[in-house]
Amino acid sequence: MNSRRGFTLIELLVVIAIIAILAGILFPVFSQARDKARQAQCTSNLKQVGLAWLQYAQDYDGGFPSAYSYPNRWGNCPHLFWMDFCQPYIRNTQMFACPSTNFAVVRDGGRAGCAPVIGLWGDPPLATSSRPWPLGYQFNEGYDNGNEWSNGGANCPDATGLSCYWGMTWREVYDPNVGGTVLDEAAKDAMIQDPAWTIGLGDGNPNCDLWRFSSTIAIFRIFRDADHESPRGGCREPDGQKRGRLERRHARGFNLLFADGHVKWVTKTKKNWWTRMADAAVFGE
Repeated sequence: MNSRRGFTLIELLVVIAIIAILAGILFPVFSQARDKARQAQCTSNLKQVGLAWLQYAQDYDGGFPSAYSYPNRWGNCPHLFWMDFCQPYIRNTQMFACPSTNFAVVRDGGRAGCAPVIGLWGDPPLATSSRPWPLGYQFNEGYDNGNEWSNGGANCPDATGLSCYWGMTWREVYDPNVGGTVLDEAAKDAMIQDPAWTIGLGDGNPNCDLWRFSSTIAIFRIFRDADHESPRGGCREPDGQKRGRLERRHARGFNLLFADGHVKWVTKTKKNWWTRMADAAVFGE
């Protein structure tokens, strides 16, 4: 007599229910572990970029890499980004990418077919439509809308730096030989009064995830465009709101590289972090 018997339907349903419960418990844990690993990789990348910044400044009389350089005016060959200046100290373009975003820089004008840029990257060069450059971090550029200093003014009239927004950019350099601006020159280390609390780079995406590619590599006019504590985009999102370009991509927070080279994870910024002026007392922060 065959005494073997199979599982009953109820037993199978119980086993399936137990597996479903375990999966519901474990999947979020696995997801959090994956996100933590990505955050750790992002932190490591930013630290390497921070070392490159400091090495560059050491080699160039304390001057940090500029956000943009365009010696023949905007959009003309060659058109360089801050990443181009950092690359000789890193020699690994993957360090500029955050594993939690797929944003990439594309700018054909001034780069595609441009011999100096091809000399750096080969043909086609990086940051062109034929060879997008994955980028996870946006530069704290900091222009002033009123041109108080970009047209030759020595000082910003606002002592707190907010009307001019003193970020990592010192001035726009005008070249009379080409009849226009040729460089968004970065500040020197001596100009940064509180380097431990001045943002250099941050997890960012200028496009609100509406499209992947952009020529934007900088956060700018943060106080005029958005609430400084905002987590997202520098453009109009579907809900009609305009938000900052930082992106909360790591456990509802973002990584920031400060001017002294250290990296910090935060859930929101403070006003005085955006300007290199030593204005903590002004803001009470």
